[in-house]
Amino acid sequence: MAGALHALYRKGRDKWLFQLRDAEPGTVTLTMRRVFIMPTRAGLAFAGLLLVMLIGALNYNLGLGFALTCFAGACAVADMYLTARNLAKLQLAPGRAAPVFAGEAAQFELHLLNRGGPDRYALWLGFQADGEPRQVADVAADGASALTLSTPAPQRGWLA
Repeated sequence: MAGALHALYRKGRDKWLFQLRDAEPGTVTLTMRRVFIMPTRAGLAFAGLLLVMLIGALNYNLGLGFALTCFAGACAVADMYLTARNLAKLQLAPGRAAPVFAGEAAQFELHLLNRGGPDRYALWLGFQADGEPRQVADVAADGASALTLSTPAPQRGWLA
């Protein structure tokens, strides 16, 4: 039951977040309005741990507990800022997609363009479906990188 509710929640969330507009032809520039930082289970567990630490520091009036809690929270906020900065103003351009038969893996080429700005490290790209392998890329300043993403094509026709 919990698995079905979680799947329903993820489906609604993905529809709301990722299908706000139609597909765009050509190059897409990631702006701050397109970068979403969603909490994972580990992130939610970390937030819960921060809350428990804060309650413990409040209950026992521990100054070092407050300092540790605020320091850990500040590190989390700094990580979110650096993640958003790493993705902002990055351009994604489609590449070639070879034709495949049903049952084979469809491969899509994706070009990452960094026109100005700092080097972009540890960019993980993949499809939304669980279990698909992700590709890691680094893009130098004023540079480009190409990746090939693959996903199974279980039936004939357009991938949906």
